[in-house]
Amino acid sequence: MSFKIFKIGEHIRKNLQNPPTKEMICEKFRISDYSLRKGFKEHFGLNVGEYIRSQKIKTAARLLNDSDHLISTIAECVGFRNQSRFAEAFKSHYGLNPHLFRQVCKQEAA
Repeated sequence: MSFKIFKIGEHIRKNLQNPPTKEMICEKFRISDYSLRKGFKEHFGLNVGEYIRSQKIKTAARLLNDSDHLISTIAECVGFRNQSRFAEAFKSHYGLNPHLFRQVCKQEAA
């Protein structure tokens, strides 16, 4: 079961721009909704939706740090269609908006 949950996590990370629904995951990986929810809580400490949001924000942070892409482009890359919602979610996770986060990263690298 653990291996399957980690494979599902990998599948989600590879599809952040258009993440699969729980129903799609259950069908593709032949797992019950209950087992999916239970497995995610046990292995990641998050429910599926929280895991997806967390992975989107972590990926965005890496892109903000490692690239010069526009923040709007990064938001789209990780599946946020609305840049203000992206900024809100990012700030909620890291305590800084994406622009300030990028500035801090660049200052620390200098």
